[in-house]
Amino acid sequence: MKVVSAIGFSIYSPEQIRKMSAVKITMPDTYDEDGYPIGGGLADQRLGVVDPGLKCRTCGGRMKDCPGHPGHIEAVRPVVHVGFGKFIYQLLRFSCRKCARVMHMADSIEESKRSLECPHCGEKQRKIKFVKPTTYYEDDRRLLPNEIRERLEHIPDEDLHGLGVSIRPEWAVLTVLMVPPVTVRPSITLETGERSEDDLTHKLVDILRINQRLEENIDAGAPQLIIEDLWELLQYHVTTFFDNETAGIPPARHRSGRQLKTLFQRLKGKEGRFRYNLSGKRVNFSARTVVSPDPTLGINELGVPIDIARELTVPVSVTQWNLEAVKDMIRKNNERINYVIRPDGKRKKITPANLEEILLEVTMGYTVERQLFDGDVIIFNRQPSLHRVSMMAHTVRVLPGKTFRFNVADCAPYNADFDGDEMNVHVPQTEEAQAEAELLMKVQENILSPRNASPLVAPDLDQITGLYLLSLDDFVVSKKEACNLLNAAGGIEAEFDKNTISGKEIFSMLLPEGLNMEIKDKAGNVKIKNGKLTEGFLNTHANRDIVKTIFNEFGSDEARKYIDAATRLSVQLVYGYGFSLSLRDYHLPPEALEEVNKLYEEGKQKLEELVKKYKTRKLERLPGKTLKETLEEQVMNIVELIRFHCWNIVKDKIAMTNVDINGHTFSHNPSLLMAQAGVKNKPINVVQMAALVGQQAVRGKRPASGFKKRLLPHYRKGDLGDNARGFVKHNYTQGLNATEYFFHAAGGRDSVVDKGVNPAKTGYMQRRLINALQDFIVWEDATVRDSEGNLIQFKYGGDGIDPSTGKPIAYGEPVGVVAAQSIGEPGTQMTLRTFHYAGVASLAQFGFTRLVELVDARKSPKKPVMEIMLKKSVSGDFEKVKGIAARIEQVSLADVAHINENFERKVVTITIDPQMLKDKMVREKDILAQVELIAPNFKQDGHEISIKTKEDSLKSIRKLTLRLKELHLSGIPCIRKAIIIEKKADGGREYAIATDGSNLPEVFKLEEVDPYRTSTNDVMEIGRVLGIEAARNAIIQEINKVMEMQDLHVDDRHIMLIADGMTFLGEVSSVGRHGLAGKKKSVLARAAFEETAKHLLHACIYGEEDDLKGIAENIIIGQTIPAGTGIVKLEMKLD
Repeated sequence: MKVVSAIGFSIYSPEQIRKMSAVKITMPDTYDEDGYPIGGGLADQRLGVVDPGLKCRTCGGRMKDCPGHPGHIEAVRPVVHVGFGKFIYQLLRFSCRKCARVMHMADSIEESKRSLECPHCGEKQRKIKFVKPTTYYEDDRRLLPNEIRERLEHIPDEDLHGLGVSIRPEWAVLTVLMVPPVTVRPSITLETGERSEDDLTHKLVDILRINQRLEENIDAGAPQLIIEDLWELLQYHVTTFFDNETAGIPPARHRSGRQLKTLFQRLKGKEGRFRYNLSGKRVNFSARTVVSPDPTLGINELGVPIDIARELTVPVSVTQWNLEAVKDMIRKNNERINYVIRPDGKRKKITPANLEEILLEVTMGYTVERQLFDGDVIIFNRQPSLHRVSMMAHTVRVLPGKTFRFNVADCAPYNADFDGDEMNVHVPQTEEAQAEAELLMKVQENILSPRNASPLVAPDLDQITGLYLLSLDDFVVSKKEACNLLNAAGGIEAEFDKNTISGKEIFSMLLPEGLNMEIKDKAGNVKIKNGKLTEGFLNTHANRDIVKTIFNEFGSDEARKYIDAATRLSVQLVYGYGFSLSLRDYHLPPEALEEVNKLYEEGKQKLEELVKKYKTRKLERLPGKTLKETLEEQVMNIVELIRFHCWNIVKDKIAMTNVDINGHTFSHNPSLLMAQAGVKNKPINVVQMAALVGQQAVRGKRPASGFKKRLLPHYRKGDLGDNARGFVKHNYTQGLNATEYFFHAAGGRDSVVDKGVNPAKTGYMQRRLINALQDFIVWEDATVRDSEGNLIQFKYGGDGIDPSTGKPIAYGEPVGVVAAQSIGEPGTQMTLRTFHYAGVASLAQFGFTRLVELVDARKSPKKPVMEIMLKKSVSGDFEKVKGIAARIEQVSLADVAHINENFERKVVTITIDPQMLKDKMVREKDILAQVELIAPNFKQDGHEISIKTKEDSLKSIRKLTLRLKELHLSGIPCIRKAIIIEKKADGGREYAIATDGSNLPEVFKLEEVDPYRTSTNDVMEIGRVLGIEAARNAIIQEINKVMEMQDLHVDDRHIMLIADGMTFLGEVSSVGRHGLAGKKKSVLARAAFEETAKHLLHACIYGEEDDLKGIAENIIIGQTIPAGTGIVKLEMKLD
C-alpha cells in the first residue's frame, strides 16, 4: 500500500486554473426545461455528473465513477480574494509604490512600516489604509483591484523569497475563478419534481450574472460610477462565495432568509469537513442499541442480540491452511454465512440451491463473510468517550432479546447506567485488529484506571451488598446453601466437614491462594492471610483494594476470575435471601425523633446567639473576613455539626429488619447496611430520609437575601435565622412544608444548572488538552518526545513506569493523550460552583475555573494568593509577625478614610478615621503628603480634608474621587489583604502570612521573609521571577491542589507531563490555539483544531509542507497513526 509522506500547500495561478478547467462557464443557468444540464452552465456535463442516467463528457464515467472536474469563470475585472486581504495590505505597506521593491527585509519589518522613503529609488511613500474586508486606500485615494494587482506583479521574486513568500502575490487578486465540480455542489430533486440547488451554486449564479452585467456595461461605455458599483457588487459576491461570515459586510442569504453556507463555512467548525468528515469518520460493521445488566455474564463478555449478530459479519480469508475448515463451516452453518466474496470482488449469497456449487468453487484467495459467533472479539463503546477505557474489547455471547447486556462491574469505565443508555459495537475486520483488541483492549487488561491505577472494574451496587452481608460476623449458612452459592460463583468445588459455614469461609474460596493483605478502614481493618478472610467487612473500599492487589500480584486473569466469581456469588446471595427497601426502613422511633429535635433546638439556640452578637457587633471577626462572612462561616459549621450528630442517632436507633437464615436470625436495616457498605446510600442520604434534610446551599453558601432584606415574604426583614435562610428541619419521609420546599428547589436548581453548563466547558478544555498533547509519545530510548522529535521528558514521569500497570512504560505509548484524558475526565466531575472553604482556602480559587486558568496560562489568576513564610528568628513572635503583615498589606486612602463628593459645591471631602489609622499603622502626615501631590490647594479641619475643584463636569469630579480612593499610602502594591496564619513547624508552631494578591519581587525584598519557603499561586509571576523550572513545579503543585480540593486523585506522572508540555519551549505556553496547539508544525493538525481557513491560507502563502509525522494529520488522510502498534516498523532482510 502506498503511503503519503508529505503534503505541500500553494495556490493556483490563473494559467493553471485555465489548464485544469474542463469548461469555461458563461451561463448563469443550470438545467433546461427538460431537466438536462445546459452547456456552458453550472451543471455542464463536462464538470461531472450527479444524475444516475448521465455520462460525464470529460472522463466518460457515470455517477459512481466520475470524481468531478473543475471549470472556470473569467472575471471581467479583477477582484480581491478575501482570505488574502491582510497579506495584500502588508505587501502594499512594505513595497515601494514606484519601483515595487520591498523596502526592508524581514529583520527590519518595523522599520519598513515607519519608512517614508524607498531606500532603492528614493520615492516618498504614502500611507496605506486597509478597510476590511477588501478595500484599500493610499492616503485618501481608493486603490482599485487592478491597480493593486499591477503593483503586486512588479515585486521581484528575490524580495518575496526574503519575506518567505512562495507564491506570486498578484494571484491573490483573482482574474479567473475556479468553479467546483458538480459533485462538490450536487443539486437535489424535491418531491414536487423541482430541483433545489446547492448554496455554492446559488453564489456562482450571482457571480455570473453580475459578471455579465459588468461586461455589458463596459462594452456599452456606461459611466465609471455605474461600472464601479457593479465591480463592487462582483467583489461582494466573490467574497461571500469564499466566506459568508466576513466581518463588515452583510451575509448572503437564501430567498427564505437562511444564511448561505459557503466554502470557508464548509471547512470550519464541528460540522465542517475537517472535524465532521476527516478527523471523525463514519464506519461500517457497527451497531447500536440500548444496554441492560446481566449479572451472569463475565466481565469480558457482551450479550449481543441475535438480530445484530446476523447483520454484522467477520471476514475469513481462505488460505491453504484453513480451506477445509472454511468448507466445513459453510456446510454446517450455511445459514450463518452471509456472503462468499471472489478475488475479483464479486459477492455471492449462499442459498440451499447453490450450496454445493459454492463448496466446489471456494478456494484460496476467496473471502467468507460469516455472522458473529460466540467468542468473537468486538469493541464496545459508550459516548462521550472521555478516556481510553470508554472503548474496550469484549467477547461475544449471542443472546435473544434486543439489548446489549454486560456485567454491572463494567459500568464504571463506560460511565454507563441502565436508564435508557445506548452503546455502540464495532467488529474488527482483520486478524491483526482482532489480535490487538484481544491483547490490549480486553476488559481484564483495563481493570485499573489509567488516571490513578485505582480499580475501575470491580464488584458494584448489589454485588457489594451481597459481599458485605457475606462478611458480617454473624452470617452463617448450611453446607447445602454454601455449595449452591459456590456453584453460582462458577462451579467452585469445595469440601466442608461441618454443617454450618460462615460467610467469610465462603468468600475465602474465591480468593487466590497466597494472597496476603491488610486493608485499613474506618469500619474496621480487613485482614486476609494466605487467601483466607480472617476479619473485617467487605465494603466498597475493601473490595476495590482486593481487586487491585490481585491484579498487581497475580495478573489480570486471576483478577478477572475473582470479579466474575464474586459478582455471581453476591447476586445469588441477594436473590436467595431477599434484599428490599421500603419507607419502613427509614422509620425512627419517637424517642429518636425527640433526640433529633433536641439537637436541632440546641443548634438553633447557638445560631440565634451568633446572630445577636453579629447585630450588636460583638462577634469576633475571623482573620481576613468581614463580619458578615464570619457569621455565615460559623453558621455553616453549626448546621454541618447538627447533620453529623443526626447520623450517630440514626445509625443507633433506626428500625431493624429480622431475616431468618436457616434458623439463624439475622438483624439488619437495608438502608443503613447500604450506607455502611458504601454502595449507594451515603450517611447524608439516610439522615435526610430519616432525621432532617438540613441546610440548603446555593453556590456553596446559605441562600442570600432576595428582595428587601428577606428571601420570602413569610419572614421578617433582616431575619438571619435558620428557617429564613434555607434550613429544612423536616425529613423526606415526613414531607417538606411550603417554605422548605422553596429552599429545597433553589438548592436543586443549583446542581441542575451545573449539569447543563459543566459538560460543554469541560469538554472544550479536554479537547484543547488532547490537541496540545496528542503527539507526546514514548520513544525507543524511553524519552517522551513530540512528532518533531522535541524532547519533553528524559524519562516518562521521572521513573519510566506506567501508572496503570506498575511496569515500565511501553515504546509507542501515547502518554500525552492519556495525560490529557486523566485531567479532562475528572474535570467533568468538578462543579463550576464556588464551594464553602473554611479559613484561608476561601481566598484562593479552586475547582474547574482554576483548572482552566492553569492550562490556559492566564497572565494573572483571578484570585492571586501568596503564602509568605518568615525566617525562624521572627516566625514565632506574633507581635513581630503582626508588624510585618501591616507593612505588607497595601493601604489606600479608601481603607482609612471616607471620601464623599458634593457635585453642587464641586467639593470632595476626605474624613479620616483615627481608629483605622491606628489599625493600619498609617500616619496622618503621610496622607496629607500624598493628597498634596494630587490637589495642592486642599483645606484641613481636624480629621476632615476638603478639596474644591475648578472642574465643571461631573465626570472630572468622579475621576478625582477615584484617584483619591486608590491613593497608595503604605504596603506592597497588589496585596489587598495580609492574614496571619498558624502553621505546624519542627519543635512547635510558627506564624506565616497569607495574602489576597501577589507581588513576589517586592515581598522578596523584605529581609524577614524566607524566600525558599514563600510561595504564590501566580504561575506566570513565578516564571518571570524564578525561571521556567520553578514555573513548571508551580503548575504541578497548583493542579494537584485543585484535584485534592475536589477529592479527586490524578497520578503525578500525568500532571508532570502536562507541566513539561507547557514549559519545554522555555516559556509557559497555554494549551489552546495561542499556545501549544497553535504552534504545531503540521498544517492539517492546526487547521483541524481551530481557525481552519486562516491556517490553510497561511500555509499557501508561505509554501508550507506537512510531513505527516503527528497523529491528527495521519487520521485526516486515513493512514496508520505513529503511536502504539502503528509506530513499529518492520524490515525484511533479503539474502
